[in-house]
Amino acid sequence: VALSTHMMFLPELCRVWFAITLICTVLLLGLATRVGILFETCGLLSEVSRQDLSVTFAALCFRGFLLANPQIRIKKFDMDFDKLIASAPAMVLINHCSFFDFFLFTAMLPPSVIRSTHVRTVMSASLGKIPWLGKSMGDHAGSFKVFFQAKGAGFGKGDASDFSVDRDRQQAETDRMAAHIETTKGMIAFCPEGGMNKTPLEGLNPFRRGSFAQAAKYSTPIWGAALHGCTSAWPRDAKIGGYPCTVGLSLKQLMVPAAGATAAEVAEASQVAMQLQVDELAQRIGEKPKVA
Repeated sequence: VALSTHMMFLPELCRVWFAITLICTVLLLGLATRVGILFETCGLLSEVSRQDLSVTFAALCFRGFLLANPQIRIKKFDMDFDKLIASAPAMVLINHCSFFDFFLFTAMLPPSVIRSTHVRTVMSASLGKIPWLGKSMGDHAGSFKVFFQAKGAGFGKGDASDFSVDRDRQQAETDRMAAHIETTKGMIAFCPEGGMNKTPLEGLNPFRRGSFAQAAKYSTPIWGAALHGCTSAWPRDAKIGGYPCTVGLSLKQLMVPAAGATAAEVAEASQVAMQLQVDELAQRIGEKPKVA
């Protein structure tokens, strides 16, 4: 009976530890990216170098954070980073169903990949308003913002069917994104479903066609970063995660858009390919994730 009682409290103790280590990680990351801004202001770093360092430090911080939480076991597959670097400029798609996705994907990135491909993410502009962390994951890291018109859209709490954007404000970010692909030859990571998938066991949500305009225009190679089990680590409706579980991650090239392909065609083909990748990863892990 005593052992059973201890086992009942173990998940909650894991969550407390998860919260403590997360707070420490966020505080450290926020401090580091602000030091980077200071160095850039003093002329010691270029804007691109400062952004690369911000992303690199985030990857290292989150990697340490995951190592400090061994109750979350991580399995990786198909991690061919040399091929990813060689394919740049490229786009990486991430299936999004938990707040844990952000930490797992970022921790996956080796410093060599960040330095070589200048990895940047696409995020809802509303995330930049998160105290302390928002700037670090947004402006400081050179992330591209999406100005959704619906409050909360793209962050799991808005109208899942309304991903309309403020076109005037969005144009500047679209131009930045084009320059990042065409001039910097950089990599862009984003969630093509537009928001958090509330029913991941039923399959991926429809990919937003507008997200693939740049890929269609430049025939940019498209990769998939498929995640599995993140809802077990951090359920969508939970304020904090940390539950003992196994999560998986697979990184592989999905397709290279043919010349003349439309954004809609690229989005459809990418979704078919990534659904296969997600299903394959689920079979490899062998655990059905908790969703609620």
